Amino acid sequence: MPVVGSSAYNTAGQITALVRSLLNDAQGNLFTDAVLLPYANAAYRGVQRALANAGAGGFMTDNALLVVAAVSAVDASLQVAITDATAPPNQLPTDLLAPLKLWERPSGSAQEFAEMADLTRHGGLPSREQGASLDAWEWRADGLYFIGATQDTQIRLRYIKSYPDLTDANSPVLVRHAQEAIAFGTAALAGWARGSPLAEKWDGAARDAIEDLVTSAVRREQQSGRRRRPFSSRSGYGTI
Repeated sequence: MPVVGSSAYNTAGQITALVRSLLNDAQGNLFTDAVLLPYANAAYRGVQRALANAGAGGFMTDNALLVVAAVSAVDASLQVAITDATAPPNQLPTDLLAPLKLWERPSGSAQEFAEMADLTRHGGLPSREQGASLDAWEWRADGLYFIGATQDTQIRLRYIKSYPDLTDANSPVLVRHAQEAIAFGTAALAGWARGSPLAEKWDGAARDAIEDLVTSAVRREQQSGRRRRPFSSRSGYGTI
């Protein structure tokens, strides 16, 4: 018996095919993939933001290893930073949205990493002379800032990430079971751009589908009652 490959991830082509059916253009006479992909990416990013804001674990990544170079001189006025402009390989990861935790150890050592203090919402970095370790960090202006250390320091970074945009029909949609939320959102945006009276209904359907994803991501052990509106009252069908 042949082994059949499987994945819980949809492709962009599956999403756009559903969108065309929703917009009564199954043959793609108007809504080709090229037309729909910008709208699909906007809907995709909206789903990601909703889930990331709800604390869904799929957007956390860990163990990104970077090196903070030693300061050239001890000076309480100095700070060092890692940003998108830092020379490779120690620039910020390209998929980073926001850092969560940092740990440090002397670069080149096999020591255990020690967790650093996050001072982002605690007044920022203090003014003091550099020592052998970084000790603290601050996230500002899309960069990681440190007082600096007198030796090269390796940091371990845990952060919230984004998924890459969809580029063609074969691009994987990396949010599991999100095809309806993305398709409804795409249909709403594509319909709205063409003045469709159904755009508002598809937007409501997208919001409900996103709500279901968020509820699933953050469900707790206790039972919670929630009365759903009938599907017929929150989504629509028809021609553009």
